Amino acid sequence: MKESNKPLAEVYFYWLDRATKAYKNYAHQMFRSLGIDLTDDQWMALKRIHEESGINQKSLSKAIHKDPASITRILDNLVKKELIVRNMGADRRTFNLSVTAKGNQIVAQVIPAAVKARAKGLEGMSATEGKQLVEMLKKIQENFS
Repeated sequence: MKESNKPLAEVYFYWLDRATKAYKNYAHQMFRSLGIDLTDDQWMALKRIHEESGINQKSLSKAIHKDPASITRILDNLVKKELIVRNMGADRRTFNLSVTAKGNQIVAQVIPAAVKARAKGLEGMSATEGKQLVEMLKKIQENFS
């Protein structure tokens, strides 16, 4: 069958999009069940800053694949929620980011639930299939980069 005649249900990217949306919905429900007001994008940023205290906004943007405007909004919200702080960088045009004590408490609370969520998404998959999936997704990303 020609690619142009494929039904949507046979298009890989259709399923990739559906899986991503299902995960985002699941994550949203997880945060709500924990009584935490975070989006999955805010969580990714918070987790990355927790992993690398002092990271700057540009490096964070690259690390979690968000454009500068999105990162600014995400960081503004995390600052407003008192989960991170911006510290003046060496050249006064950059900020180094760090997690607050409140942010560290949120990270500690979310990590066990995030581990369970990842396991939920991989239910019924062997370790080999999981590794193959990661390799396929990396290949797709490389093809578009």
